[in-house]
Amino acid sequence: MNLSRVTILFLAILFQETLFLAMGDREFIENTCKGTPSYNLCLSILLANPKSQDANLTGLALIVVDAVKNEGVKTLQQIHALKKSLPELTATLMQCGDVYNTIMHVNVPLTINALNLGNPKFGEDGMADTTIESQTCERSFKEHGQTSPLTNMNKDMEDVANVARAIIRMLL
Repeated sequence: MNLSRVTILFLAILFQETLFLAMGDREFIENTCKGTPSYNLCLSILLANPKSQDANLTGLALIVVDAVKNEGVKTLQQIHALKKSLPELTATLMQCGDVYNTIMHVNVPLTINALNLGNPKFGEDGMADTTIESQTCERSFKEHGQTSPLTNMNKDMEDVANVARAIIRMLL
C-alpha cells in the first residue's frame, strides 16, 4: 500500500513538472510571436509543429523558414497548374516561376545555412529578399495589365517571410 502512494505521488509530481514545462514552452512561443508582425500567423505555424515545444529561438526561426519553403512549394505547383489553364498568362507566370525558384533554391537554403552557422544577419537578408520576390511576382501582373491569380499566395508568402524575418531579427 505504501508503494502505491509513493507511485501516485511520483506520477503527480511528474505530471505537474510536465505541465509547467509545457506552459513555459507555450509562453516562450507566445512571447516570441508578440515580436512579429503577425502574432496569430506566427502562433499557428509554431504550435502546428511539435518541434517548437522544445526549440530555442533559432529553432523557432527554422520552423518558420520551413513554412516559407512550404508556401513556395504550393505556389510553384499553382504556377505550373495555371500555365495549363490560363495560357494567356504564361509569360507572366514564367516570371513568377523564376522568382519562386529563387526563393526556393537561393533564399531558403541561404537562410537555413545562416541560422545553422550562427549568422542570423544573412538569414534575415534571405527572408527580406523573399518578401521582395513575392511582391515582384505580384507586380509583374500589373505591369502586363493582367489580374494576378496568385495574389493570395503572394501575400501569404510575404506574411510568412515577414514572420520569419522578425524572429531572425531577435537573434541579432
